[in-house]
Amino acid sequence: MSIPVSTIPSEQGASRSINLLCEFITERKLKPGDRLPSIRDLATQFGVKAGVIRDAMLDAQGKGIVKVLPRAGAFVESIDNLSARSTTAQRLGTRVRDTLSSQSNNLFHLLDARETLETAMIAEAARRREIEDLYSLRHILEEMASTPQKQRGEKYAELDVEFHLEIARLSGNAVMAAMLCAVMEELTPYLKKIRWSSKRHTETDKSHSRLYAALVAGDMEAAQDETRNHLQHAYASLLDQVRQPPKVGRTA
Repeated sequence: MSIPVSTIPSEQGASRSINLLCEFITERKLKPGDRLPSIRDLATQFGVKAGVIRDAMLDAQGKGIVKVLPRAGAFVESIDNLSARSTTAQRLGTRVRDTLSSQSNNLFHLLDARETLETAMIAEAARRREIEDLYSLRHILEEMASTPQKQRGEKYAELDVEFHLEIARLSGNAVMAAMLCAVMEELTPYLKKIRWSSKRHTETDKSHSRLYAALVAGDMEAAQDETRNHLQHAYASLLDQVRQPPKVGRTA
C-alpha cells in the first residue's frame, strides 16, 4: 500500500485530507467557481473514506477554500495561499521518503523509530483530543474488528496502518506525522507478511481498543504504556518471522 504524503495533517491542525483537496485544485489549475468532483469520486481517487473527504470539505469551506451548496455540489471559492497551506508537509514527507528509499534500511531501526514517534504523538493526541475528533478512529476500529478471520491479511494490515496514522493526525504535529507516515510506508510490506493466528488477532483487537479507551479518557500515561506494549507485540511478530527460514519449494 502506498501512503500518500497528503494524508499528513497540516500545520494548522486541519483535517488530514485538506492537503489532498489543495493539491487537487492546484494540479488541475482550478479557478474560483469551478466545480469539484463528488465526495465519492474524490474518496476513490485519494484512496480514503468518503467521511474523510466530507470532513475535509467542511474544514476547507470554513477556511474559504471551497463553497458547498446543497444539492449542487462543492465549488472552488478561493485559491489564495493554496500552495503555502500544503507544500511544507509534502516537502518534508518527500524528503524523508527519498532518504529512506536511497539506502538499505534495518527493519528494527524502523521499528525503533516508529515507537519513538508514536509514543510521543499518542500522548499529545490524548492531551488535545476532543471526543468528536475520535469518530474516524472509532470507524477504523470497528472495521478492523468486523473483518472476518479468513479475510484478515493485507486488508487488516492496511487498516492497522490507517488506525495509527489517524492517531498521528490527532496529535496535530505535522512534522512528526510526516516522519511516521514515511516510516510506516517502509514497514507496511513487512506487516502484510505477518502470520496471524486467531489468538494474535484477538490480542491485537483488544490492544487497539485499549488505545482508543485511553484516548477517550484523555489518559496520556495509559496511552503511552499501551502503545509501547502494542508495538512490542508487533516487534516480536516480525522477529519471529525473521527467525523462520523461508519455505523451499520442490524443484523439478
